[in-house]
Amino acid sequence: AVVQRRVREIHTFQHYIKRINLSMGGDGGSIPTRCELVREKKEPEKKNKDQDMVGRWQHCALSGHQLVKPIVACALGRLYNKEAVINHILERGGKSHIKKLTDVVELQLTDNKSYKSDIKADLYIDHYNAPFMCPVLGLEMSGRYRFLFNWACGCAVSERVTLEIPSQTCHKCGNAVSEEDNIVINGSVEDLSRLMVRMKRRREQLKADKKREKEEGGEESKKKSDQKRGTKKPPPSTSGAVKRVKTTEEGEKSKGYEERDSYKKLFHKNSNSQKDKAHWVTYNPYYN
Repeated sequence: AVVQRRVREIHTFQHYIKRINLSMGGDGGSIPTRCELVREKKEPEKKNKDQDMVGRWQHCALSGHQLVKPIVACALGRLYNKEAVINHILERGGKSHIKKLTDVVELQLTDNKSYKSDIKADLYIDHYNAPFMCPVLGLEMSGRYRFLFNWACGCAVSERVTLEIPSQTCHKCGNAVSEEDNIVINGSVEDLSRLMVRMKRRREQLKADKKREKEEGGEESKKKSDQKRGTKKPPPSTSGAVKRVKTTEEGEKSKGYEERDSYKKLFHKNSNSQKDKAHWVTYNPYYN
């Protein structure tokens, strides 16, 4: 029994060695470990939060280039370079929600004076240092704090300002604004779904307003054309001019021939009734 068990162990060991030689070669008598023989599921790569935040808040969502003024934002709260948006519209690229310049708003941003763009390789990179900030509280627009912009005026402020200081006017420019026009910049998935519904509602309202203005303009043009057709101006009468001509002719005939202007023009250069006076040096009372 002991011999049989020993032979069985030898056979299993030989089979194990053959299996190693077929899969890995087994050069030099190396014995593989479990992690080399068993395949495990790979964990998905984790995103670097800092890099993702810098990419969304300091780079264009279309071209991926650094954000440079003029900067625009769409109804979903994404940031773009205006030049990239114009190129996108001219190229008519893809099924995008940006089809014309009225689909974006130019942002009125406040520069951050403490921002340093020329960072050397041996220095610490502060990812929360942003080129723009809130004009009221001074919070940097880096993604650490939630920011809003108003669709009517384009001014960008932090959400904390609207919560702590509620107002019906813009905190930067002072124009009248409504809470419905506030759009979250680079919001969450819930914010995007809410902004999508609001964008569709706004576009439907614009179409309805344009249609109504077109109908009202057509009715006004019809009224004006009807008024022009119905009211025709009578031709100007020439009776007054004839009377004036007759009176002047009668006045000329009633005068003597010496007093008429036509007789005086024969002897005087001027058309006036008075004679030309000679110069005081050559004046002679017998002839002048």
